[in-house]
Amino acid sequence: MASPNESPRAPRGKGRRTPLSRERILDKALELVGRDPDGELRMRALAQALGTAPMSLYRHVRNKDDLLDGMTGRVLDRLDMELPSEGPWTDRSLAWMHGLREKLHEHPAVVPLLRTHTRYAPALLRAINSLLAILRGAGFADAAAARASREILWFTFGFVIMEIRTEQEYPGVEVGAFSIQAFPAQDSAEAAQIPDLIDLLPHFMKGEADETFAEGARHLIAGLVASLETAAVAAGTPRKEARR
Repeated sequence: MASPNESPRAPRGKGRRTPLSRERILDKALELVGRDPDGELRMRALAQALGTAPMSLYRHVRNKDDLLDGMTGRVLDRLDMELPSEGPWTDRSLAWMHGLREKLHEHPAVVPLLRTHTRYAPALLRAINSLLAILRGAGFADAAAARASREILWFTFGFVIMEIRTEQEYPGVEVGAFSIQAFPAQDSAEAAQIPDLIDLLPHFMKGEADETFAEGARHLIAGLVASLETAAVAAGTPRKEARR
């Protein structure tokens, strides 16, 4: 009990507001986007969710673009991946691709923002650096390593963006699956112009996104193996498997 000379204390947990910060704003924005991926993120709604006035947000984010950039960076900063430190470079590169895809799927709502709002987050740079170390350790020359890393990165990002767009625009539809309702009747003039596709249509009814990504990744790495061997032959030096 408080003495007569002491002011009564506020009940624990009440009357205390968490200070507003850029990190808190970004985390709440990611939460709102995750709840409604198709909706537009509005500053007024964000302020209301944080229990503050809209103008107070601008002490921590300059504008809407800065907010979106910050959200993207917040996600990318969590992209640190655990990769095997030893083993064939092909296996380690595949592990990198699957790890990046998995991390991006943890925050699907922000993935479309990567097309227009991107910054070089430290974790993304570390991820690219780890991939470059794998490729250079395998024997890729500097320019070839940079090109190969770009191919791997673009394939992975592009695939995930297509997955997320399908999930958001066609909820309930398996990613990668064709809709039979979207095709012309098999006895129509339009169908006669696409006979091979009509014949193989049953095989397109299942999306098989995981299988398609895994197979595409293996094909990409196999192509890089061939390029590395061709470069070694042209240089007149045998290629040695590096295990950095």
